[in-house]
Amino acid sequence: MTTRKLICVFLLSSVVSGHAAGLITSHVDITFNYAPTGWVAFLSHGGSYEQPNLQADTESLSLPARDFPAGPSGDRLIQPASPNFAFTGAQIGAPLWNLPQTSRGFTWPGFRNTQVPSAFLSYINPDSRLSSVSAKWVKIQLVSVQYSGESLTTPHFSLWNPFSAGATTVWMATSDGISDEDCYWTAEGTHGHINFGFTALGIYRVTLRASAFLESTGELTESGDHAVTFAIGTLAIWRATHFSGPDLIDEDIGVPTADPDGDGSNNLIEYAFNMDPLEPSTAPIAAGTGTSGLPLIRVENVEGVDRLTIEFVRRKPSTNSQIVYTPEFISDLTSGTWEAGGTTTTSPIIGEDDLQRVKVIDTLPITADSRRFGRVRVTLLTDISY
Repeated sequence: MTTRKLICVFLLSSVVSGHAAGLITSHVDITFNYAPTGWVAFLSHGGSYEQPNLQADTESLSLPARDFPAGPSGDRLIQPASPNFAFTGAQIGAPLWNLPQTSRGFTWPGFRNTQVPSAFLSYINPDSRLSSVSAKWVKIQLVSVQYSGESLTTPHFSLWNPFSAGATTVWMATSDGISDEDCYWTAEGTHGHINFGFTALGIYRVTLRASAFLESTGELTESGDHAVTFAIGTLAIWRATHFSGPDLIDEDIGVPTADPDGDGSNNLIEYAFNMDPLEPSTAPIAAGTGTSGLPLIRVENVEGVDRLTIEFVRRKPSTNSQIVYTPEFISDLTSGTWEAGGTTTTSPIIGEDDLQRVKVIDTLPITADSRRFGRVRVTLLTDISY
């Protein structure tokens, strides 16, 4: 298991203003519509499958995938052994996160095109992935994919249907680069769903462009480039609840090592201890009742002996596989070595299924002529064994 260690110094500084952010965790369509004034792109969601009643800018909301086995509670599959699935770029047996063609009751993305009828020219499309029928074709072209994450696995994005070993049609796949063939075709005025695949945990910014031939002139008309953000895994989903659009991959704002509120705790520490990355704070967790804050380190009398204790809130290992908490103690900051240890107890936090409160009691007592220091080391895993 490979790790990346991030150790933070806590200071209070200036505040960076936040940006609107959020998640769509239901039916959603990436929508490209054409009008005489030009193309528009947005996310259609809410309402019914056939008639979403909400629209969101493609930069304002993210589409999340849960890092749990695929089913009602998760979106993580295992890369099939069939060579038909080599296009995903994942190794056989490795994790493959999938936002599905058929709904699991969570994020369910598709494509929609619902502008005024008869805008586009009808023709027989020569793409071999399509049947030879005449339609008013709209092309959704993959332009680029930007990734922000910690995995050592090469991140790849793919789009296909259906999830079948013998009849898979691949529309987009970055495992062999990006070319003009990385596109999805939809007909004017239609709506459909396909499988979205991701090979690593993190943030993906998938940039798309729509085009079609105009009925009136036969000329090709193209939209601008529009990025759709996918948040894969628990840490990425947390990032997407606080940041959106380009901010998510900005080295100074949305990545784990960034400290946008300037309080000395980077985003990874804010995530680990259930803090707000856009509200500066150096306050420790409230003893016995707190649900957010830096670790509380203090001397307590334990069964008649003074000992150093560390109390902190922790994301449960069962719901977060990307970070590890290691409480450590040391007697000499100059020449000593930090050592993990102590007696640990955990307690639930009412109303917080993903969090628990942890208390660690140092094994060594504190006497009149001794000193002890404590800390919690947060380690971000770059390679996870499930």
